Amino acid sequence: GSENVGVAFGAVIAAGASTAVGAAIVFFPRLVKLASRRVLASSLGISAGVMTYVSFVEIFQKAQFSFADHLVTDIEDEDKRFGMANLYATLSFFLGILTMVVIDKVINLISSKHG
Repeated sequence: GSENVGVAFGAVIAAGASTAVGAAIVFFPRLVKLASRRVLASSLGISAGVMTYVSFVEIFQKAQFSFADHLVTDIEDEDKRFGMANLYATLSFFLGILTMVVIDKVINLISSKHG
């Protein structure tokens, strides 16, 4: 609703200001020297994890709704339909992980034979 517009606008301003402050730090050599490799690596790792999590949650919800709308149409009970959609989305996720592991193993096997 429109009652959340102020909060959303404030969050956008805070995010933009944080980005601007972080980018401005490189213009102050003294502050750059304070940032150790460990702090920078940790910060990058945390931000990558947050972005991956947000992307995963968004894609997972879209997958659930797609399964519920197109694949599990024969179930009348909405809770059971979304339960099956959740099951299919979860199984698809883990099947994707398994596929990624298999591809990684095959590539490592091929590169060790030719390297």
